[in-house]
Amino acid sequence: MLNRKQNFLNRLKTNQKRIFLIDAFGALLTTILLFGILAQLEQYFGMPKNTLYLLSGIAFCLFIYSISCHILIKSNWKPFLRILIICNLLYLLVSLVMIIKHSEKLTELGWTYFILELIVIGIIVIVEYKSYLNQVTN
Repeated sequence: MLNRKQNFLNRLKTNQKRIFLIDAFGALLTTILLFGILAQLEQYFGMPKNTLYLLSGIAFCLFIYSISCHILIKSNWKPFLRILIICNLLYLLVSLVMIIKHSEKLTELGWTYFILELIVIGIIVIVEYKSYLNQVTN
């Protein structure tokens, strides 16, 4: 099991096109969850709608960027991957600020969602960064 996961991560680090596609999928999923579900069920999550709309707008922009890179970039991925890493880190930072700002309003379900989202995006950023370093050395 561990060997299979390691092989998957190694293939991912060496295939930037796949990284952009996975990032695009994650950003689209985040957009749908924040805009389509959490915003409609604000009372169950506790995060105000305007904040959810802001975060979903940022996630949608990241989706557009990632899917565009996946489709259009044929070579020299490094600068585009670097931009994506920085944007994902900024999204993480904005999310964290919003979690802290609205911490009194967040429900247990809201805390669970946002902590899991931060963990998943953090893992994605680590994989992207390792891919970026791998591309630098290759």
